[in-house]
Amino acid sequence: MMKGKWEEVERLFHQLTDSTVEEKRKLLSTILLEDEELHSLLLALLDSDQSSHRIFAESPQKIFSKLDDDQDLIGENVGAFRIDSIIGTGAMGSVFLAKRNDGQFDQTVAIKILKPLIMDSGMREFFQKERQILARLNHPNIARLYDGGFTDSERPFFTMEYVSGKSLLEYIDEKKLSLRGRLELFLQVCKAVQYAHQNLIVHLDLKPQNIIVNEEGQVKLLDFGVSRIVEDSEETASSFTLAYASPEQIQKKNAGVSSDIYSLGMILFEIVCGIHPYQKFFQDPVALKAAKLEGNSALFDAGQDTKRWFISDLHSIYEKATQLIPDDRFSSVEVMNRDLQAFLYDYPISSRTKSWNYATGKYLKRNRNTVVSIGVAALLLISSGIFYTIRLSQERNLAQSEAKRANQITDLLSDVFMAADPNVGGADTITAIQLLNQGYENLEKNLGDEPELYASMISRLAPIFLNLGNYQKGEELSKKALEINLSLPGISPETLSDNETQMAAMYYVKGVYDSALVYAEKAIARLKKAGDLRSIYMSNALVELGNVLYDFGEFERADSAYQAAFDISKKEYVAPHVELAFELHMIGANAREKGDYAKAENYLLQALEMKKELFDEPHLEIAYTYNHLGSLYQSMGQDSIALGYIEKSLEQRQSILGEFHVETMASMANYARTLVRMGSPLDAIPIYNKTLIITDSLVGKNHYYFWALTGSLGTAQFEAGIYDQAAINYQLSHDHYLELLPEGDPRIASPLNGLGKIKMQEKNYELAKNYFLEALKIREEGYPKGHPQIAQSQQALGECLLACGDYSTAIEYLEMALESLESNPETSPTTLEELTSKLLAAKEAVLDNS
Repeated sequence: MMKGKWEEVERLFHQLTDSTVEEKRKLLSTILLEDEELHSLLLALLDSDQSSHRIFAESPQKIFSKLDDDQDLIGENVGAFRIDSIIGTGAMGSVFLAKRNDGQFDQTVAIKILKPLIMDSGMREFFQKERQILARLNHPNIARLYDGGFTDSERPFFTMEYVSGKSLLEYIDEKKLSLRGRLELFLQVCKAVQYAHQNLIVHLDLKPQNIIVNEEGQVKLLDFGVSRIVEDSEETASSFTLAYASPEQIQKKNAGVSSDIYSLGMILFEIVCGIHPYQKFFQDPVALKAAKLEGNSALFDAGQDTKRWFISDLHSIYEKATQLIPDDRFSSVEVMNRDLQAFLYDYPISSRTKSWNYATGKYLKRNRNTVVSIGVAALLLISSGIFYTIRLSQERNLAQSEAKRANQITDLLSDVFMAADPNVGGADTITAIQLLNQGYENLEKNLGDEPELYASMISRLAPIFLNLGNYQKGEELSKKALEINLSLPGISPETLSDNETQMAAMYYVKGVYDSALVYAEKAIARLKKAGDLRSIYMSNALVELGNVLYDFGEFERADSAYQAAFDISKKEYVAPHVELAFELHMIGANAREKGDYAKAENYLLQALEMKKELFDEPHLEIAYTYNHLGSLYQSMGQDSIALGYIEKSLEQRQSILGEFHVETMASMANYARTLVRMGSPLDAIPIYNKTLIITDSLVGKNHYYFWALTGSLGTAQFEAGIYDQAAINYQLSHDHYLELLPEGDPRIASPLNGLGKIKMQEKNYELAKNYFLEALKIREEGYPKGHPQIAQSQQALGECLLACGDYSTAIEYLEMALESLESNPETSPTTLEELTSKLLAAKEAVLDNS
């Protein structure tokens, strides 16, 4: 029975027993008018009270608990099942093992029969709706709910999948699992809860006893949603559940997704540390409740065997999940899940403050072999700049100030190379991180009184930090170099424009495109004012301007910037040259976005050929062009060719950068996209999830890449038939695109198109039409006429109108799409055949209805 109802029964019962006969009669008459069922129950209690049986010396709540002996149900029939034995009893009811007895087939199930409830019509309707919702949960880590209803005695019951195994803590103890093994089990729990939340179902009673692990190590969650229907009948009976309940549940405030996240945090502590964070209060429910409301938990101690792990990461995850205020916890189980996976694979976690030392430690842990080779490359870059400065000093006949400068640089070199001495550095090899940090720490000491040289040196270091993924340090040095040079008299416009171009590049990498555009335009304006229109400095600034315009979707302006840069570079450099190769690449990549696939293929293949002349494989520049060629051949419908290029790109980037880098992430995402196009969306989904972890750790969720990947994950889920999750991710992608991208950016159309497909699947054609119309409008305004994505939107809208029965308008859009795609020599025959078939169907429908 609902706790509030029992309290009302008990209050009225005591009021009646203390009343006179006349008062009792009047009160019962009033109750009869308001609640006939309550009236009957109170009469029964009063009759029993007159019999003076000793059982009624207790409260009405305990009377029904004792009358309700669930052992008596063994042998009874519930629906199509016969109860064989009792498995367990809890605060909300009892669980029985039952077998089907209607002769149709053999089936063993678990039946949970809830405690007697006073069921009015509203309560029965709520129960039936909840049962239907819960029955739709279909996840390998959730025990299936088959059916439900009411017993002959009007007790609610659920028929569930029978799960044989051990509870989570028993299984961990029996198998003596390592920390990794325990966390991998916990990730199964998180995925199940995440799935339920995406289906708008919360558990509200998560605890180890509700988590069963079978012999194969598969987790099954029990009692999903049941706690929404039944409250615990006695506070004393729920003291153990209280150990996992959130503060808002204890205080009877609004409970929801955040409450489940809190409970997961409690379980995480217990499986990592071996005890419950509030175990010392278990014997005193009042003290337990007070401690939980104050957040006074035990110290997070994972034991001696885990000292080598970044164990403080797990502490941070626990603390984030169990914040007293729900809004301060993880925003979803998915985010918590990503942090746990990041921990397992040595990536930085989002719930911990990012610092250079922390990110560096993670990077080194993942890439021990890579950092040595990168360290040598970085050393050459730094030392070449230093020796170039020394040579300039010597050419000036070692004037006194230049001699002093040379001595300072020599001191700096000595300090940097000292890091390679194992007697000093504490290691037998030098890494990029050690080298860069050692060099930077000594720059100010050696060059503090030479600000111009200091600015020059740190501007050389900044792009190396950026390339290694340390965007914070790269930004710091770029800003400092520009600030110093702006404060000094006599600094050339070329030097200042170079600093501004570097700032544009830094902001571009971070995804802060407005700032990148400002600095690129500043650099160009400064050079124009100085009359410098054809120098390498102008070429570099134009490239950065082109990059920003490319990501803004302004492909015509980007093409003009890249072509102007390439025209300058052709006169300044002799082929093969890295700048020429890069500009060829960007002209090709931009042509692909414009839909000019022939031009794109020509320029990208030229870029690849030149890069192969310049570099030995594996090389990041070659990998960059491989990845873009893969994207091009995807757009051309040649997925098998695309896959070959993308695999090469991914292999080279992983071998050089490891996984924790934006370039590796881009190749991984492209690989997943190709898998989706080739009919393997289920293989693509875990890859997309991994790219989201990497992207979040690198640039956070305020970068549009994160939400582009979220939309791509939605497409993989749609193709796999996971429509509910696809809809959520399309909507998230769209909402954040509106925040992060300029108004009218054509990329906003992609998630709209996805949402339209979802509504088509739901047969909600009117809403689908609205999504497709909006996507088409954005693409027509953002892309040049004849762009393949405009044709894609026209086709989608035409097919939607065909489904709506608006055949004449459907024909109009399908014909526009066909005309556009037929004029593009790269359109695949399959695409044309499918579109022609749809058009014929529309025309036949017009004839049939004429």
